[in-house]
Amino acid sequence: MQVRAWIWGCAALAAALAMVRPALAQRADENIVKAAEDAFGARVGGENIGLYSANSTRGFNASQAGNVRLEGLYFDQPAFIGRTVVPRTTIRVGLSSQSYPFPAPTGIVDIGLAIPGDQATLSFVHETRQPIGPNLEILEYKTPLNDQISVGVGGAVFRPYSEGGTYASSWTASSTARIRPNADLEILPFIYYQETADAEVSPSVFTGGAYLPPRIDRSVFYGQQWADRTAIDVSYGALARGNAWDNWRLQLGLFRSALIRPDNYVVFFRGVQPSGLGTLDILRYPKHSSISVSGEARATGVFTEGRFRHTVHLSVRGRDTRRIFGGGANAAYGPATIGIEREVSEPAAWAFSVRDKDVVKQVTPGVSYALQWATVGEFSLGLQKSFYHRDYGKENVAPAATESRPWLYNGTLAYYVTPQLAFYSGYTRGLEEFGTASDNTVNAGEPLEAQLTKQIDGGLRYTIIPGLTFVGGVFEVSKPYFDRDTANVYTVVGDLSHRGVELSLTGRPFTGVNVVAGAVFMKARVSGLSVDRGLIGEISPGTSPRILRLNFQYGAPSWNGFTVEANVEHEGAQMANRANTLKVPSLTTLSLAARYPFAIGKARANVRVQLNNLTNAFAWTVEGNSGRFTPNQPRGIFFRFATDY
Repeated sequence: MQVRAWIWGCAALAAALAMVRPALAQRADENIVKAAEDAFGARVGGENIGLYSANSTRGFNASQAGNVRLEGLYFDQPAFIGRTVVPRTTIRVGLSSQSYPFPAPTGIVDIGLAIPGDQATLSFVHETRQPIGPNLEILEYKTPLNDQISVGVGGAVFRPYSEGGTYASSWTASSTARIRPNADLEILPFIYYQETADAEVSPSVFTGGAYLPPRIDRSVFYGQQWADRTAIDVSYGALARGNAWDNWRLQLGLFRSALIRPDNYVVFFRGVQPSGLGTLDILRYPKHSSISVSGEARATGVFTEGRFRHTVHLSVRGRDTRRIFGGGANAAYGPATIGIEREVSEPAAWAFSVRDKDVVKQVTPGVSYALQWATVGEFSLGLQKSFYHRDYGKENVAPAATESRPWLYNGTLAYYVTPQLAFYSGYTRGLEEFGTASDNTVNAGEPLEAQLTKQIDGGLRYTIIPGLTFVGGVFEVSKPYFDRDTANVYTVVGDLSHRGVELSLTGRPFTGVNVVAGAVFMKARVSGLSVDRGLIGEISPGTSPRILRLNFQYGAPSWNGFTVEANVEHEGAQMANRANTLKVPSLTTLSLAARYPFAIGKARANVRVQLNNLTNAFAWTVEGNSGRFTPNQPRGIFFRFATDY
């Protein structure tokens, strides 16, 4: 592969450059169990941990809610950004989200840049996931050019793998920099580029009644080799932050994120029977794109008076998002069985229709005040005015428009009973965009109006012993409920509330032991006319009433860094349809792992081996109220080697 040869060529050059000065270990030291601040969700390198993710926080999509923050600043991100630019992501909920001046319901997705330091580092990562074979290779080089400028470059080739035995081929290139013209100013530019080709499409399975699809062999690809997706992900931008004048600090971030899909297929198995027999339809879309320019300018003033610290934030956020989508053409192939390979021919020509165009412009100025009373507690209030405008319609046709100008506000309170015990509470009101209608509805692809949302939460944080912390909280997130009505139109049919209890225990209870344990018990309920008339049930599908995660790591001091790990994950049974007449059974999986750090000359290295889903447990999962079923991942072995020179 030419790309791989290019990366290895760069490795030889970077290795020679790295000999100029000593290096600090980076990739070889990545350990998510030790790095996790709590059990609510984090990613370090290629490892994920915790109850939540960017796409599933308290049962909702935090990214869709507009809650992504890049180095603390607002970022609208339609495109994927790999770990050579964004090496860590942390999900902030409850007390950990209160330090953000303008939160929104659901939670904060806090992503951090790979900032080059003051010493040169050459890093290499190789990952293999069996039975797939080698699927990721990363090469990074970071070095200071002088006292003011440090730069980093990175590249990767990999084969992403997902459910249904699907693969893709991707390569990436990226660059980051840290520029310090003086002691009061720091500028952080970055760029990330990724091409994905031959991305096999996992079939979408829809049953013909209140029953689950039959069990299938998850290693069998029963889609079509020619029905591949291609994608280009490009993101770039810069942050600038520094001290402006006495007591004031300025931050500015401006970003552009673009996802381009030159070719896109969707493979449907509709009306699938208990035997697995259904009808096969393949939908092909013309070129799609989602491009967003976003950013935030913020001035922060800090004023201290004895034990009191006053913080004022003045902020303006904005985004200009443009999407081209829809226009798909369908090909019907008649009866077909899921889980069984069956090749069909691609139509000689596709009769595409006119694509949809969606343009969103949003500007949100705001002011926030926070009071910190040393050893006693904290208090904050925030107020924003959002100016939201959306034009949508067919290409080359006058668009329809929707707009909203709501006041948004939030408040938080924390009380420190002792240095070990703190109580907190918070309230947030937000404006959220809900995307477009699902593919299997009459108004498929139609943009949905932005809606007001709200969240209230509270709880406590308790340091049991130094290094071991417990967090317990309750929450309620309320949003409008979108679903198909009796005419199969995707629209607001009621209100949706997620009430729950979330628990986290993280830290080092004993020498050599690290624990990250979390649980969330959630009650998701729908109310409104559709429920009252018996058209849908009161429990929203695709939301688990309980999620449990336990990550245990042990390494005796005499083992010279060698550690063993056990990961247990459990999701409770959840409703699988809108009528609440079918449930997806609960699922528990066990994974075992071991990691060992060692030296290769002056370089530091780390090897990690993990056996996922040890018992090869099988389950179907359902994606919200879409009715789409997908199987979980089968048993597999994961191997990772990382080194820093």
